[in-house]
Amino acid sequence: MAETVTVRNMRLVNPRGVDLDPGRFSLNRRPSDLSGMRLGLMENSKDNSDKLLRELGEVLKEKYEFAEVKYYSKHHASVPAKPEVIQSVLDEVDLLITGVGD
Repeated sequence: MAETVTVRNMRLVNPRGVDLDPGRFSLNRRPSDLSGMRLGLMENSKDNSDKLLRELGEVLKEKYEFAEVKYYSKHHASVPAKPEVIQSVLDEVDLLITGVGD
């Protein structure tokens, strides 16, 4: 929790906050071969992010022989993807790449 101090009628907040315990962290297992896997590409709804990821999807499918490339969109760049989109990603693909535009 950030430290706060009240001086006269103003509340001052120390923006540094506190260090949180990072918990246990480990990387996911990396596949040795991408052939036959399902690739997801999620654009963030900014200009050109869809174009960039469509082009990337074509290149990657040809190079790594993905079984399928699926495309997803966030409804707005500044907020997380909707829960139903996240669930679709979890259910439908093995790997996900996200991209931005502008």
